[in-house]
Amino acid sequence: MNSRVRCCLQLLTVLTLLPAMVYAAEDAGTETAILITSVFTIIVVALVFFIVILPEEDRQSMMAAFGRARAYFIPSKAERVMEFDHEYDGIRELDNRIPPWFSTLFIASVIFAAVYMLDYHVFRSSPLMAEEYQAELAQADLQRRVRVAQEGSIDENALVALTDQESLQSGQEQFTKYCVSCHGAQGQGLVGPNLTDRYWIHGGTVREVYMTIKHGVPAKGMISWALVFTPKQIQQIASYVLSLQGTNPPGAKAPEGKPAPEVAGT
Repeated sequence: MNSRVRCCLQLLTVLTLLPAMVYAAEDAGTETAILITSVFTIIVVALVFFIVILPEEDRQSMMAAFGRARAYFIPSKAERVMEFDHEYDGIRELDNRIPPWFSTLFIASVIFAAVYMLDYHVFRSSPLMAEEYQAELAQADLQRRVRVAQEGSIDENALVALTDQESLQSGQEQFTKYCVSCHGAQGQGLVGPNLTDRYWIHGGTVREVYMTIKHGVPAKGMISWALVFTPKQIQQIASYVLSLQGTNPPGAKAPEGKPAPEVAGT
């Protein structure tokens, strides 16, 4: 194996594995890593085949075809400029012909628009964005109903703060995913209030915290989470919030509301 072939194979290996290693470091096994690796593999194999394997005459014919394609998309200078017999104040009038790629793109756009109109608005074989959104909402609502049925019902009038590690861990995961943008990673308060002190705007019992999460506070920008979480998940989040009492994280927001004599009662 000569040095040029060996060098090309080494380059093929590096370029093939590099994207997979980069994306795998961020999110192992992602489809993006597989897709990019496959594309790089195809490109590099084609280049190696072109450089090493093909005879000289085949390479020349491929280069000629590439040159013709390039001329189609990028006209030569003689084709690009046509001078008119018109000059004023040292300024000459020119006529640049429309590049073939632009005409092709325009025709393709017209064809795409016609197909799109027939597909979405005439035959209605594909759903519009609003219809897709409604279908996704219905699917999400169905999945939520299934989760609620699996978890069982909760008596909201007799709620207690959960203290087992599994429930608190689940509540922390949901809090970290959805609540930190307003309340901070440690509950110290950002846009929303501080959740680690004794002061509460809407009450500090587990039921009051539960209802605040469930119904939200639209006047303050907090949405209702009843369509996102199941009752069991809301109870877990409320229990985790109450477990933050007295943690005193650095940079905590100033107290808001009234002090609660009992922050973990029913």
